[in-house]
Amino acid sequence: MADATDPAATDPFIRAGEYALGVLEGGELASAQRDLLADRSFAEAVEWWEHRFAAMAEQAGEYRPSASVWRGIEARLDAESAAADAATDNAVPLAARRASNWSLAALVAGGAMATAALALFLITPRPADVVAPDIAAAPAEQLIAQLQDPETERRLASVVDVENRRLALTIAGLEAAPGQTPELWVIPAGGAPVSLGAIPQSGRFQRDLSAAESALLVGGASLAVTFEEDSGVRHETPTLPILLVGELDRV
Repeated sequence: MADATDPAATDPFIRAGEYALGVLEGGELASAQRDLLADRSFAEAVEWWEHRFAAMAEQAGEYRPSASVWRGIEARLDAESAAADAATDNAVPLAARRASNWSLAALVAGGAMATAALALFLITPRPADVVAPDIAAAPAEQLIAQLQDPETERRLASVVDVENRRLALTIAGLEAAPGQTPELWVIPAGGAPVSLGAIPQSGRFQRDLSAAESALLVGGASLAVTFEEDSGVRHETPTLPILLVGELDRV
């Protein structure tokens, strides 16, 4: 959405606001989804924006432009359509062109409102960054990730046996509320988060990996854990907050 030449476009806090508004698309959206799991500070910024926008929506109420405003917009669109007629021999009929222009106007207006809402809160203090946990060592010729949160004592140690396509986990402190369950995610380098399915709340857990899962679990990818609805199926996108996150290392 943002102009890459604009310094604000590289600000992770502004990008978090754009993600919360739902205005990112394509590669920008996939990149934000990766950061949502891999970057704790980005995930917290998204949560902050979601709360702010929710409060704004409650306070804003409903606003309807006056009839004179709509008439002015229609007259401007008609004038632009007439100018387009004069510039081409294969002009589209006015009614069809007006409908197209109305759609474009609505899209532009929506984007402008979203941008204005984002800019309105740029001066508000930002959430503090959270330092990612260190990655522990593991036996040679394996992929490992050590995920932990000292404040909640949540921990997950993972070992991926690449040759035998086997995943082993040691889990502690992932007690979920009724109706929820911990879910494990892999975030490929340059890709969007992919669910690896539900995992136990504590103890040891092992399972075989499919060929597709093994292809995602490589050095440089990250693992993350969220609480999701205990529906018995894998979810398409993760739900905030991100409980644990850490990078896979080949040692």
